[in-house]
Amino acid sequence: MTVIDLRAVTRENLRVCLELDVLPEQRGFVAPNVRSMAEAYVLPEADPRLIYADDEAVGFVLFHPNEGGPGHYIVRFMIDHRFQGQGLGRRALAAAIDWILEHKTVDRVRLSVVPENDVARSLYRSAGFVETGEIDNGEVVMEKTISSPRPGGTGTG
Repeated sequence: MTVIDLRAVTRENLRVCLELDVLPEQRGFVAPNVRSMAEAYVLPEADPRLIYADDEAVGFVLFHPNEGGPGHYIVRFMIDHRFQGQGLGRRALAAAIDWILEHKTVDRVRLSVVPENDVARSLYRSAGFVETGEIDNGEVVMEKTISSPRPGGTGTG
């Protein structure tokens, strides 16, 4: 079975990160990775990670503390168009949630989604996220409550 893991963006894999892209019709749903990397550069609390399936980069995720309250945000989440439809998104989302639980002491994970992105909304719902009723920059905020944060997280998120 393919192993999914999240790895830091480094000098060695930055080019691969910047080349990952969604389908043209999905570009209105997620910012390009170059923008996410620029945000991570000026926001030291952000944590960009490449999503690997075995040893191949297949996607990108950007984490950030929730500045307005509890929990930790998945700010960006994308699977490259070449790897969509293979179940990697579902497994990568689970890995992203696990990463937060391993590195942060939080009781919830938050994200937001463009309202018209039905595929992502369905994916997030299937992973236990619910819509909060909040709108952030035109996007629907969703949240997953974690029943018991794992001990040993390194931050309060």
